[in-house]
Amino acid sequence: MHTLTQLHIDIARNATDDFNLFHDPMRWHVIKGNPFQGTIALGFQLGLFVETQINQGASTIKPRRYSVYEFTFVNPAKEGDELNLLVKPSRVSRNEQGEQESQRVILKASGKPSLMGFYRQSDYLSVTSFLLNFNNEELSKMKDRTLLKDSVFLKRKWMIVGNAKNYLLSAFADQTRYIDEFANKVRFPQFYPLSLMSSALLERAQALNYDLIQNPMIYVSQNLCLDNEQLAQLSSNDCLNMLVAPLETDPSHLTCAGWVNSESPLFCAEVKLMPLSDMINK
Repeated sequence: MHTLTQLHIDIARNATDDFNLFHDPMRWHVIKGNPFQGTIALGFQLGLFVETQINQGASTIKPRRYSVYEFTFVNPAKEGDELNLLVKPSRVSRNEQGEQESQRVILKASGKPSLMGFYRQSDYLSVTSFLLNFNNEELSKMKDRTLLKDSVFLKRKWMIVGNAKNYLLSAFADQTRYIDEFANKVRFPQFYPLSLMSSALLERAQALNYDLIQNPMIYVSQNLCLDNEQLAQLSSNDCLNMLVAPLETDPSHLTCAGWVNSESPLFCAEVKLMPLSDMINK
């Protein structure tokens, strides 16, 4: 049994620097029109739960170069909810770029679907972005929180083992599967660098003077693709350069990419957001 508590939510938000008030037990009520009547789990925290459950035996898909998570958020997971993951049988698809093996996943919170979508292992980078035209070496010379043309925002974070260990605790994971000092093992979970996008998204909104209290946004979907070979080589204090930008003319549809020690991306992602007011008025 995995029962979500406020402590799990607090550990996740502190480990990833996610300061969204939806997760803050002291200030969730100041969000205009908040219908949840309490804190909710982080979207990326639920993704980490999916990842760690898969790694603990929920999936039999063989590893490939890239891991892909394609999620749609249905209902929030709240303090006191019991989390359970359902994983469907896998299917293999092929195209000119290679193969993908996929499984449908459903994460339930106290029996209600909270997150639905697909977990995939892929031969190729299945999410692309115009951000990949940027040069990582050039980004490394820029200041943190630089706002570039076309509302492209640079956020710099560091891979911290202590934060990753705490983040694993927030998802009920066995830390020693990933990090064990006695075995000289450090293997960051996939959702640790991915989750650092949350702070980049929030800081970009602040840089653009977006009011996160009066006009809060919630996740609708995430499409995330991460390079497992690069992830396996990461060490504590490695620098992660992330870019976030809108796709086309939709400010709620964002593209993200992150680089560490290579000119090829560690991850590439798309996230869709929705104003909370739109959800309430549906």
